[in-house]
Amino acid sequence: MQKDPDQNERNQTSNQPSSVTELGRRSYLRMAGVALGAAGATGAVVENAAAAQTVRGITFDRVLNAADFCDTSGNSDCSSAIESRLTDGTLIKFPKGTYKIANDIYPGGPSNVGMIAEDGATLKIPSNHEVTVFLNKGGRNVLFEGFTIDQTASGAFGNMKLLCETNSQIRNVEIVGRAPAADHRLDQHVLCDVHDPDGLSVIENFVAKDGGVLGEYRNSAGGIQATPGHHGTLKLINCHLEEMANNGVYATRNDGDIQIEGGIYRNNDVAQVRFMGPNSYVDGALIEIDMSKSNNPGTPRKMRGVWIETKQTKFDGTKNGGYVRNSTLIVRESPNTIEALDLDETGGWLEVDNCYFIIDRNGSRAITGYRPQDKASNYPKAPKPWDLSVTNCSITGSAANRESIKVSNRPGTTIENTCIQQTASDRDGVTVVDASDCYVGNSTINVDGQEVREVDTNVQTSSIETSGTCPLPGDSTDSTDSTDSTDSTDSTDSTDSTDSTDSTDSTDSTDSTDSTDSTDSTDSTDSTDDSTDSTTDSTTHQLVIDGEGSSELSNYEFTVSGTVEQTDDPGEDNVSGSTVTGAVAAGLDSFDYTGEITSFSLDGSAAVFVDGQEVDPATLGDSASDSTDSTDSTTTTHELVIDGEGRNELTNYEFSVSGSVEQTDDPGEDNVSGSTVTGAVGGGLDSFDYTGEITSFSIDGPAKITIDGQEVDPATLGDSTSDSTDSTETVETVSKLTIDGMGTDDLAHYKFSVSGSVKQIDDPGEDNVHGSKVNGATRRGIDEFEFTGQITSFSIKGPARVYLDDSKVDPDTLG
Repeated sequence: MQKDPDQNERNQTSNQPSSVTELGRRSYLRMAGVALGAAGATGAVVENAAAAQTVRGITFDRVLNAADFCDTSGNSDCSSAIESRLTDGTLIKFPKGTYKIANDIYPGGPSNVGMIAEDGATLKIPSNHEVTVFLNKGGRNVLFEGFTIDQTASGAFGNMKLLCETNSQIRNVEIVGRAPAADHRLDQHVLCDVHDPDGLSVIENFVAKDGGVLGEYRNSAGGIQATPGHHGTLKLINCHLEEMANNGVYATRNDGDIQIEGGIYRNNDVAQVRFMGPNSYVDGALIEIDMSKSNNPGTPRKMRGVWIETKQTKFDGTKNGGYVRNSTLIVRESPNTIEALDLDETGGWLEVDNCYFIIDRNGSRAITGYRPQDKASNYPKAPKPWDLSVTNCSITGSAANRESIKVSNRPGTTIENTCIQQTASDRDGVTVVDASDCYVGNSTINVDGQEVREVDTNVQTSSIETSGTCPLPGDSTDSTDSTDSTDSTDSTDSTDSTDSTDSTDSTDSTDSTDSTDSTDSTDSTDSTDDSTDSTTDSTTHQLVIDGEGSSELSNYEFTVSGTVEQTDDPGEDNVSGSTVTGAVAAGLDSFDYTGEITSFSLDGSAAVFVDGQEVDPATLGDSASDSTDSTDSTTTTHELVIDGEGRNELTNYEFSVSGSVEQTDDPGEDNVSGSTVTGAVGGGLDSFDYTGEITSFSIDGPAKITIDGQEVDPATLGDSTSDSTDSTETVETVSKLTIDGMGTDDLAHYKFSVSGSVKQIDDPGEDNVHGSKVNGATRRGIDEFEFTGQITSFSIKGPARVYLDDSKVDPDTLG
């Protein structure tokens, strides 16, 4: 297990989750003593005020007054005047006033540069403008502090992008106004990367309570994101984010660390905080889902509290682990929240310590540790270990049904010194599925159902109290105040509420009579064991029925010869003994079962998977013996990726397949209806798994298309593919262009165009890829692009080396 990371720079509230307060940005700014000339360890200290000045530890050679070149009444656009003055060593001070910002402020990548409003100033975004109010790529020591970004005008959106080597600081900034629901994708409100693996950047007291339009996902804004270019450490201190359409904090898909100290994250769609990393943590935060506190016009897609997940193929290296501690996690009114803490299928180990969970929503858990597995070929699970550790926690609330904690296939999981008090009907305490060497003990579990429920495993237990109360945030109640204890030292000697007459036969509360062979699930290390009688097979299989985003309902019914349990979110699906009847639309239903599927019927277009492999529903159950090789040509799963390659414009596409298709990336505006997909991609990528052949494909803009990892010409897909003999051999060669800033302090600006397509493959930032043209800049770092066709024009101003397919070339010979 990884050791606890350094906890320096701890703020005053980080160890007091119950006392998280909602400080106003202005009062915080005054408390920090940010006025130039003020003294104080946490304030902005200024020296040599006549010329050079040092603010927040950054020394600036010159200080300019924005009132000398900007209209402080907000009538005239000031963006170009600001941009032209943000050179190395320059700090611009903004007196109190309103400054109209109608265009991106993009000075390139200068260092020791900043914008500060000591007494508060407003950057006003005009209606129907989407503006980056400060963008810096590659600089060091960058400051943005003290502003209100006003996006209250219709269609207005403002954000910040500090994609720096190290020491970028966003402090005491508030965004007012809800981000619009656009007809295209919007960025996050803040993109912040630390390129230097040893670097540190800070976002402190950033407030955005109005968020975006819930349910719009990519078409409205998220909160703070660290992109694949993040390799260092990003620290968030006392931030307050609410009602974001695309995550409050989104910090996966990179190999850097995120450290969240204090703050409030409330009613953000998808997740309040989304992260993973061995030196990453949430400490002292309030994580809350309670739509009774919201007046948002939208409806959330799915709201999680903390989401631990990663995308291992999105960056070099591997990433695992994380910590959640000293925090309060609340789930009350929500249309679709399943857990306060989601340890995803791709997530690795996790330590949860000294946290309060208040779960009032029926069917919602405090914690779910999902079975580790690959979500798709490009989203593999984290490397081992996968264990979950829960210590010194309190779980209370009025939620009925399901259990407070569920863990599947995460060996070595421990739940200790924890108090669970959830006495509503049909509520279990802890459920462990198919996980060896797990321990639950020295805890109070006061629930209506089973204290510890075991499925295909034996859990070691000791000193479990079955009555008593659990502390609430700020309460010092002792969780050991209990008058009844099972005091069971091992679940194989079960005397508790599992009601099993033979402990060696208690693999599940469904009273299965075939479980005598499974005395210890840890003995079955390989599901291919030579089983002579399938009816006594206790191996757990997974059945998934995926609606693939369809708006139409698919009804199903199936029966198994052993036991069956629903593992996804319960709904209208009915599990009665060994038979299940249910329905699925846009989501998916998943079940763990033992034995064989003896009957299966499906009315609709849903895809069906057994143990991760797509199967033809007609081959399941009674008809399974009739299948020969007819499914071989349709059940092989292929991956189709449509990559927008960082572009700003939207590319629309439509395709159909002869088999089934499902979207494997984050769902959004893309519509999967049966075997046909219509969608659009901007700067990101859309990925799909499909069976059979692509029967038609159309696209109206630039994008890179790959099938099973190989780039293809979209013109060869669909109807024309059957007519092509050698056409697939004419797919254009992909070349690489590298522009190396050589570590110098001078900025190199460049422009080029190609005859085919082009995409940036290094960290995205200020470099603008528009169709087949690129306009960018680099200093110190490296910009890399992949392109097809030929370079038709190329110009560069500033010191840089240029490489074509890793061979150095003279820039004058290009184009």
